[in-house]
Amino acid sequence: MQRDMAERQPEARPDRLILSEGERQALEKRMGAELFAKRLDLEENREKRLGGLVRWCPMKYAGPAANAAFRISGLWKRAHREFLDIRVREEEFLLPGLAPELDGFTILHLSDLHLDLSADLVPALSEALGRVAWRYDLACATGDFNNFTVHDDLVALDLVSSLRDAFTAPVLGCLGNHDSLRDVPTLERSGYRILLNESVRVQRRGAAPGDPSLLVAGVDDPNIFGTHDLGAALAARVGGEPAVLLAHAPSVHAEAAARGVSLVLCGHVHGGQICLKSGRTLAWKHWSFPRRVWRGRWTEGPTQGYTTTGVGACGAPLRLNCPPELVLVRLSARRR
Repeated sequence: MQRDMAERQPEARPDRLILSEGERQALEKRMGAELFAKRLDLEENREKRLGGLVRWCPMKYAGPAANAAFRISGLWKRAHREFLDIRVREEEFLLPGLAPELDGFTILHLSDLHLDLSADLVPALSEALGRVAWRYDLACATGDFNNFTVHDDLVALDLVSSLRDAFTAPVLGCLGNHDSLRDVPTLERSGYRILLNESVRVQRRGAAPGDPSLLVAGVDDPNIFGTHDLGAALAARVGGEPAVLLAHAPSVHAEAAARGVSLVLCGHVHGGQICLKSGRTLAWKHWSFPRRVWRGRWTEGPTQGYTTTGVGACGAPLRLNCPPELVLVRLSARRR
């Protein structure tokens, strides 16, 4: 009897995705052999170097500690409510050289979903996406679909897939440091186009085939993996035409300015996630880029940028004095 029951048990779900040979070859061709090999090597070696401990630290170790600290302090309920209170923010950027036909082109920018952190987040995000429905021409997700740095289950990808129908325009994205190259085929089968040091041309809603288009480029994670290649991402740029760059982290700010990128959309910092009442992050030195690009609008030479506070949270489903956000980025061809 026990043997019969064991034989009827469903096959265990794999705890990680495995790329087929065809998928490996396609991704290698798109990303370039050297960076593709570097990304996969770093993903694998992080696990081997730490002997599996990376699966527990910091996400599965520090997260419970943060939860416990907030419960003891009496702030947990407040911080969890703020975690679910996704705001809609609107920002306008003047892009010199933008075709008049693209004036008002609007990008919905979201980042750092970390969807497998809390079951409460997807309903909140779905509701927020409903509030901005049909108000944008393109959606851009700048990485960290997963919460765990080493991709060890398929929960986040299932949740991201379930959200696709909540978007009312095409969705472009790039990978963050919590994501894996193994995620890309699944994300793209779900309707998300991931840019691996690549670019695409997009038109505004309802445009005719010959109407002006906007170049949107995306790079692989520039901060932890360092597998970004702005030269490859911007290879299709014609002259000094406007270009919007998607990057997980604002560490590309100086290189983007050197290449004359018009606008960088990024995340990674979460705005600090746990902040003082003034909104100032408690962190004083962590990221390899200046504090002025950690949150909100910034400029670097000719380049404008926006670093969003993100949608989800890292480690624990908590935010304090740093609400999550969706950002409607409106591009302008002329001064208002």
